[in-house]
Amino acid sequence: MKIETTPRDDQQIQIVAEIDSTMFEDYKQRAARKISKETRIPGFRPGKAPYDIIRRHFGDDVIQREAIEIMLDDLYPKVLEEAKVEPSYPGTLEEILSYDPPKFSFLVPLEPEVLLPDYHAIRKEYKPESVTEEEIEEVLSNLRRNYATAEPIDRPAKEGDVVYLMLRAELTQPEESETSEFIREMPHQVVIGEDDKSGWPFAGFSKYLIGMSANEEKEFVYVFPDDFSLERYRGKEARFFVTVQSVKELVLPELTDEFAQSIGEFETVEKLREGIHSQIAARKQAEYDDSYLDELIEEIVSQSTVKYPPQALQEEIEHLLSHLKEDLERSRMDLDTYLKMLQMDQDTFIQNKIRPQAQKALTRRLVLTEIARREKINVDSEELQKEVAETMAQFDQTPEARKSTAAQRRNLTQMVTLQTANRMFNFNLLERLKGIASGTYQPESESTPEPETESTKEEKGE
Repeated sequence: MKIETTPRDDQQIQIVAEIDSTMFEDYKQRAARKISKETRIPGFRPGKAPYDIIRRHFGDDVIQREAIEIMLDDLYPKVLEEAKVEPSYPGTLEEILSYDPPKFSFLVPLEPEVLLPDYHAIRKEYKPESVTEEEIEEVLSNLRRNYATAEPIDRPAKEGDVVYLMLRAELTQPEESETSEFIREMPHQVVIGEDDKSGWPFAGFSKYLIGMSANEEKEFVYVFPDDFSLERYRGKEARFFVTVQSVKELVLPELTDEFAQSIGEFETVEKLREGIHSQIAARKQAEYDDSYLDELIEEIVSQSTVKYPPQALQEEIEHLLSHLKEDLERSRMDLDTYLKMLQMDQDTFIQNKIRPQAQKALTRRLVLTEIARREKINVDSEELQKEVAETMAQFDQTPEARKSTAAQRRNLTQMVTLQTANRMFNFNLLERLKGIASGTYQPESESTPEPETESTKEEKGE
């Protein structure tokens, strides 16, 4: 068998294999026997007709094509072995160049290649934000507000009061295709100054209620800004009609040890402050880490050279599409309806939306996988078993656990183990990257391999 290989730019390799005539004759004999078994030939039992009889009945072309079908199943693994090629996905028969002797052209996807920069030299300052006293006070204020009581008052509304009202709004100059009604008359309540966070019906709406008393009516005009959340209302003018029904004052509970004890396992106000500090610190740390690592990984990816076959990208596209369909199903929508809302056909949607996401996700994952290999990132088996045991112990306390069978519990344990291992692996990898970039990581030994660069590949003759 003669083998010729031609690498391609898309991380695939073309293999041309030419089979010698002697081997092909053996496969033609097998093909003839197969044809004889599957087809009635007068005067012969199934599978017993001589080769020459089969040849006269069906012709050389039929026998050759059947021989090639049989041959390909046996031949492809041998071609890969002789060409010393390890495919990443199933290859394809690109073309039959000739039948006698047989000459085939295979297209084989190769394993992705990742050439990393010297990421050990990349430095990025690691400086998470500290928790401020103002942030703690804001949480305390919100807690007190949540436990506040609303008491009726006989005075105009001011900042912090709860106002109960009837609200209606209409567009002053609606377009021909739209109705003037913007908000149908409805009851509404608002804490003056608090609605600015929700932005409904627009940011700053509650300021218009300051100074109003029960049974008072008010009418005002508002022009929606160019960055308003609903695009179709940007720059348009609306008239609002407000009738205040009642005004109540929020009476906040005093910040005492008793208050701290009433909202959780906090013995004192100081312990409550410490708990709030810990929660804010954990949230800010997580947010900072996410941003820090995203920027760091993006920098490493931008300096990396990544090659992968088209099958890898197609698999990633299908993966993203599958997740999108699941998300849409949870919202009781299918992909066709979603595409109609976007006014886009599926091919255009995949090309413009899904494909760029898939390329980015695939490249990022391949880079991180290569870094993990270089850094020898792994998961401690004892820690993994401990976390899985803790998760399953929590599950055993639920009503679902009492209804589950032994097989269901085994399946759940396997799923939890896989998910936990992936999470721990990703955590270890990201912590290593963070340590390297911030300068805090110290290798356990001097034998840690240096990252492979263009120059080192050239030195090795790759």
